[in-house]
Amino acid sequence: MTSSNALDIINIAKSYGKIKALENITFSVKKGEYFCVLGPTGAGKTTLLKIISGLLKPDKGKIFVFGNDATDLPPEVRNISYMPQGYALFHHMTIYENVSYSQWIKDVKSDKPIEALKLVGLEHRKNDYPYELSGGQQQRIALARVLASGSKILLLDEPLSALDAVLNIELREELRKMIKELGLTAIHVTHNTAEAMSVADRILVLRNGNIEQIGKPHEIYDMPSSIFTASFLSEINFIDGIIIGSGTGRFYIETKIGTFSILRERSFVKEGNVIVVYRPSDILVSRKATSEDNQFKAIINDIEFLGLITRLHLSINSWNIVADVWTSISDRYKAGEHVYVIFPPELGIIYKYPKEGLILEISGDQNP
Repeated sequence: MTSSNALDIINIAKSYGKIKALENITFSVKKGEYFCVLGPTGAGKTTLLKIISGLLKPDKGKIFVFGNDATDLPPEVRNISYMPQGYALFHHMTIYENVSYSQWIKDVKSDKPIEALKLVGLEHRKNDYPYELSGGQQQRIALARVLASGSKILLLDEPLSALDAVLNIELREELRKMIKELGLTAIHVTHNTAEAMSVADRILVLRNGNIEQIGKPHEIYDMPSSIFTASFLSEINFIDGIIIGSGTGRFYIETKIGTFSILRERSFVKEGNVIVVYRPSDILVSRKATSEDNQFKAIINDIEFLGLITRLHLSINSWNIVADVWTSISDRYKAGEHVYVIFPPELGIIYKYPKEGLILEISGDQNP
């Protein structure tokens, strides 16, 4: 197969008994790309990485590495390194011995382990043991080990999940920068939306062993292809209704809140029962009435402090909505107060009402 990609995955499937872990997975990863696989627990993310690495054999499908068929090749000759969850460091070995493990397995000697330790800034700890290091340092050692292998493709399985929030943010920036500077290709698996959005060139959203969407972070965030993806990426307000007409580049939807107008290009459906979704951050709140479309009167039921933002819990015609405002202006609002809520037509998204029901669609369970 002639390909300019680092990796081509073609129709990969894997089952464990009656459980279908992966179904007809097809995608490509470009050379030097930082590619994230995002999905909830049980989506098939780790199974996918193990198949790519050669630790698991697919039931069907093909894997091409730099244009060469690697489907039946053993892991050690695929030019791929796999960093499992929890780092899998050997606590009875020194840091240097851990990092040089792949060299030892291959019975080769080189300066790559020391070079890798220099890259992660831990050469001075080479004679220490993993249990003597912090979580962030252990993460760096695990990364140094895959770098020392000399592989051009890195598979990173939840590499930052064991870290606290602040360290996660710090190290994910460092991880991306290092991999980019070395010209490597990375596939980074995570369930953390913010993590994937911040490091990825492109994201694949995985659900129940199926691909939901592939795209650049801003593309997926701005226009998620399904209700599941929208709800997985962020908090969402769901408003069910029915399309009652169209005109001037908009659809008109009758809901229990009132009649909405949404731009046509923000819709995945042209008629019938629908779900309109808005993120809390996309909804505007005002004390005074404006001339904006999709404006409704609401009452503030509760106020929730979330740090930089404050979440307002509102009711509009007995329909509950949440809207986020900057905490710096949140003291203007009080529980029990009447306000105006505006839903910008260019920020809402219209989906077909799921036949399996909204709860099952959001949970991602397609086999109730």
